[in-house]
Amino acid sequence: MTTACTQADVPSMGIGRVVEHYLDGELRGKPSHGLAKFAFESQFFSQRIGPPRIQHERGAMAVVDGRREVGPLSADFAVRLAARKARRLGVGVVGMVNSQRYGILASWSEQIAEQGLVGLVTNTSRPEATVHGARTPFLGVNPVSFAFPTSDGPVGADMSTTLAPMGVLWEARRSGSSLPPGCFVDEYGAFTDDPVEARAAMVFGEHRGFALSLLIQVLTGSLFGFPMGEGVDTWSTGYTFIALDPTFAGQGEGHLAANASLVGAIRQAATRKGGAVRLPGEESKARAARARKTGRIELDAALYGRLQARAAGDFISD
Repeated sequence: MTTACTQADVPSMGIGRVVEHYLDGELRGKPSHGLAKFAFESQFFSQRIGPPRIQHERGAMAVVDGRREVGPLSADFAVRLAARKARRLGVGVVGMVNSQRYGILASWSEQIAEQGLVGLVTNTSRPEATVHGARTPFLGVNPVSFAFPTSDGPVGADMSTTLAPMGVLWEARRSGSSLPPGCFVDEYGAFTDDPVEARAAMVFGEHRGFALSLLIQVLTGSLFGFPMGEGVDTWSTGYTFIALDPTFAGQGEGHLAANASLVGAIRQAATRKGGAVRLPGEESKARAARARKTGRIELDAALYGRLQARAAGDFISD
């Protein structure tokens, strides 16, 4: 991956950040947003124009032109800007457009939380999702991640508002494998496990999921004057980064201990089968820790071949 970034002229100071971001997604058990995502997104690395720039700024809000920067690098810029604003004003809300894509969102919400702030990160996509009872895709897949700080480290969640991310569909089409049941629908609105027939991802939770996805659509669209629905393409996709500083509520650093107490109470909650309640994101972090301890990761031959091709300067073949 490092060699591939060098081949694509990714700025040397940012290569480690890019590699670590996609590797972390893989190690956390999210392969659709890990090395396969790197193998796909790396074809765009050479299209970067330059580092992101602030296009508009007023008070706690800012709009960033990503200038087609490599996704993890533009996201890092937006996160740092949101955190700076939160430290100064109590809240930082940054919208970004014209950026390459990145992998998991948890990297960015946790980066905010590691600074003692509450982080919320989301983005949209082309209209690739629909809701129960509909057959036309009209929402982005609209993933969302949040993280909050505790005295024992950040706690958070990273999830799609669809039952499966679109990366699952792209990889299934590439490999010819079946889709998970009940997650994608065909042009008639019927569920299908055929990646060729699939036309839209299904939003989770019926109207509850619909409502959440609709909120995200506005937060990543009209809030910043970004396109929504059919107006969204690769370079007009909206990304939103929000940082909140609890110390502005007049409690000092008390939120850290309070959050730790909440987490402790959750862990001690009784369950039907015994054991502890699993916090969001807990298993994925544990999985990553185990993988890093062994220093090894298993890849199928096809994906490894794609990574070897990228390292050789071939960013097209699959």
